[in-house]
Amino acid sequence: MIRFRIGHRWKREPAEAPHDSVSLELDGVNLLPGAVEEPLVDVVPALLGALAALHAGGQRLAQVSLTEAHLELVLRRSGADIEVQVASLSRPARLLRPALRLDAEELVEAARACGHGFLEDLKQVAPERLRDEPGQALKRALKELEESAPHPRELRPEPFTFRATAPTLPGFGFVLEDGDDVLRRAAREKGPALASLLCPGEVWLALPQRPVAWRAPGPPFLTALELTRQAADLARALEVGEPRFSFEPAGVRPELTLDLKAGEARLGGPPIALRAEELLAAMYHLGQALALAMSERERSLANNPYLQELTERSREGLSHLRGAVRPPEEAGAAPARVAPASGASRPLKVPGRLRRLRFESLWEQRKLVDADTGRLLMGRQGLVYSSPDMACAFERKTGKQLWRRAASHGVAASEDGYSLAASAVRLCGFPGKGAGADWLRVHDGLRIGPLLLRQYGMLYTLGDDRVVLAINEVTGREAWRLTPARTRRGYLSIHAHRALLATDSGYLYGLGLGDGQVRFRMSASLPFLGAPVPWARRFVALLGQGSNSALLLADAHTGEAVWTYEMSLSLPSTPLPSGKRVYIAGELEGEGVLLCVDAAGQSRWQRALHLGPGPFALARLPGAVLVTSALGAAARVSDSGEVDWRVGASGEQLTRPLRPIVSRGVALVPGERVRAVDPVRGDVLAEVRAGAGLMALQADAQLNLYFLDELGTLSAYRLGSHFTVVGG
Repeated sequence: MIRFRIGHRWKREPAEAPHDSVSLELDGVNLLPGAVEEPLVDVVPALLGALAALHAGGQRLAQVSLTEAHLELVLRRSGADIEVQVASLSRPARLLRPALRLDAEELVEAARACGHGFLEDLKQVAPERLRDEPGQALKRALKELEESAPHPRELRPEPFTFRATAPTLPGFGFVLEDGDDVLRRAAREKGPALASLLCPGEVWLALPQRPVAWRAPGPPFLTALELTRQAADLARALEVGEPRFSFEPAGVRPELTLDLKAGEARLGGPPIALRAEELLAAMYHLGQALALAMSERERSLANNPYLQELTERSREGLSHLRGAVRPPEEAGAAPARVAPASGASRPLKVPGRLRRLRFESLWEQRKLVDADTGRLLMGRQGLVYSSPDMACAFERKTGKQLWRRAASHGVAASEDGYSLAASAVRLCGFPGKGAGADWLRVHDGLRIGPLLLRQYGMLYTLGDDRVVLAINEVTGREAWRLTPARTRRGYLSIHAHRALLATDSGYLYGLGLGDGQVRFRMSASLPFLGAPVPWARRFVALLGQGSNSALLLADAHTGEAVWTYEMSLSLPSTPLPSGKRVYIAGELEGEGVLLCVDAAGQSRWQRALHLGPGPFALARLPGAVLVTSALGAAARVSDSGEVDWRVGASGEQLTRPLRPIVSRGVALVPGERVRAVDPVRGDVLAEVRAGAGLMALQADAQLNLYFLDELGTLSAYRLGSHFTVVGG
């Protein structure tokens, strides 16, 4: 007996967007475990629409996404039957059970009964939903299911088998056994993205003297996808220096235990010699080889987003495994001159000492909203402006607007141009240029942004300034979220394989990037004042309340606190780790001071700044620290604590502290007049008036300047270096 069932809790607890359980039962066995909080208004019409398309004969392949459970229901028409597969994209990625062939008429009848019942419930509980597009789609799908079904002639499949042996030892081999010609037919019929890749096969691991040490039957794509995820976990373990690492490859037993120090492994038998780096390379090579084999079978699959994500994961992982290149002088050859990478910040070419620079007005953009809360980000493709309700990007040379996103429930943007836009019911993902979104997902009305972080194919942002959201950048699925208790404000950063969330309630959470599991939770006696700052394998965080403040140093992997350094600073700056020391500036008894603390948590020295009132901002210089105040004053303090030079205030006090920028051997000091300063001697090379309402400052690799003021005006200035550099 086949039956679709929908939960009834949503009728007893009406909500704006009803969520409840969805199940497909076969003789009492639920084929969709975990689908307990799905958006019914979207899932039920999508399910009926997929079956209606198969029933009418217009399609042979359909896919329904159960976003909250991370399940994909794949339906494939085969004569009088419909083959059902349920794939899980959570950890580990896998098929929940082998494909089942169900009678098409019986499955359609079950869907028809479910649809009519859900339609009647909507009429009673939420009749306004029937006027929306999902409600209209539900009615259209029911009408199509009521019509008689044609029986299209089945095309004879072209069976395809491809076998790839392991190229090295250790290495992974795989076989594609596409008897139903899924790859080619699904792609040519423009079938769903994931369903087009789920052809059967097998993946195995070959080790020295063990040709098949481990094997995983099932769709090779899901196996390769999970192996690349586990490879990222293994790479992080190597990065933080863990002694051992254990995992079940692709979630299939036996467990593989690696001794990362000794270079040995155990896989259901005696220990064998196996270096983790070699296994990592083999896991990533499998993803590339499988993507290539599928693309060669059907070229249109090269644009499949799931296959592109697998390829990008593999390429990025392999790029991190490349060893250092030995300098040619060690081999007796003459050292070659290496051209710097494009966009690198090289010092200005001058015949002698810099004496003067001149900046010319380049372009101007006005009426940027929420300038008092906006940020300027310098990306590779352009200048990104991000504010709570709007984000846009401009071409650096001409000021031409490249894209613009606005939304009622917040916009989050990263410096490379990826952006999220949220409304009350929808969340949209935009990869960069273009007016159209790559994906749309149901949203619960949480306000997001403006911070957006990208790592390992995932997007991380804050909702309502405290809830961490992790979203797959290709599919838009929410991978996980964390809502800390008793928190009004959170500060998010990423360090290696951890997402670090510091809160104003005095708790700091270390979260796994992939699954969002809380690896550690720390409590402090004071609220956190900002995001944790990475310091090698550790992080330093700032705590404070009133005139009491402290620095906390902890291990980024385990969360173990190393030390806490208490201070009596008010208006403390963001900590600046540098080498084996960390610097912080603030006010002590009304005077500005700079503190230096070593890696053991001991104070090395304390120096008065004489730069006026705080707050202050810090930047790193070779062998020194650059300190700036909101008045536009600046000082260079050497690592030994000596003040090398000072420059005075440049006008009225700014409304917020801005970080100084060091680019092309020039220090840019923010103030009412932004000044370009020689970082070695302290000579003022140029001044550009920005106004006391300066909200943000950026500079690119050509030393062009970009100002944002409180009125929402974005101004760009070009360096006229060929007139202003003089030898001396």
